[in-house]
Amino acid sequence: MSTSRGRWIACARCNTAIEPGAGYCPNCGLSLPHPIGAVCPQCAARNLPGTAFCETCGAALSRRPYLIVTETGLRLPLSVDDQTAIVVGRSDALSGVLPDLDLEPYAGELAGLSRRHACFTWRDQQCWVEDLNSVNWTYLNDQRLSPDRPAPLTDGDLLRLGNVLLTYRTG
Repeated sequence: MSTSRGRWIACARCNTAIEPGAGYCPNCGLSLPHPIGAVCPQCAARNLPGTAFCETCGAALSRRPYLIVTETGLRLPLSVDDQTAIVVGRSDALSGVLPDLDLEPYAGELAGLSRRHACFTWRDQQCWVEDLNSVNWTYLNDQRLSPDRPAPLTDGDLLRLGNVLLTYRTG
């Protein structure tokens, strides 16, 4: 099991310490879905999601939502550039499915995660989660979500996508 180690994150496959911003694990080569961490507007250093101030220069960082993989403590950003919707699921090279946030490295198929499992959208200054008619359902605070019916998220909400446990954080 991997864990967060202060400024470093741990690889979900081999538990090697990885610096924020890395695109892959230097030990086992596991590809990370997107470089993890917020970029400082002043010095361009990459910081862990949820960090309020840059660890290099101390500048204030913008708050961006992220998910915490409960089993490992790994933080995954819920924003890619200026996208207003992020599809979460597991990649499948045979079918060509590539979700915006790929949870395959975190036991996607083994944990009952669909290729296109859920969608996170931003509207009215709030994040919403929607089940995309997944096989093993999406739960918000132990309540099963009906497919195609978005539900609002608040900081600290617990999500279960199949059997992948996540915590939603506002940043």
